[in-house]
Amino acid sequence: MQDILEHEGIQWVVLIGPDALPITNTPDHPDAEAIVANWHGLDLLAPETPAKMMIRTNETILLSNRVDENRILLAVASLSVNVGLARSILQDAAARILDLA
Repeated sequence: MQDILEHEGIQWVVLIGPDALPITNTPDHPDAEAIVANWHGLDLLAPETPAKMMIRTNETILLSNRVDENRILLAVASLSVNVGLARSILQDAAARILDLA
């Protein structure tokens, strides 16, 4: 996941597990469990299981890509991030994670 952070604007990455807890995150974040729990809650609100989600706030952009039915890759990025590129990066990383399973 370290390679994801090398892209401009991406600040933090977490792999969310089936129990709605972070499996791993880079760099360490003191609020990782709270962020993951909130994201999992938003994911559950969707009428269908979303492959991708994005939320933009005044300060940041959160993007996710589903790895499989049990895992989600979530990235927190600055507002200056190229969203299309960030989505592609997450999709490629999710495919690599799936290949490792």
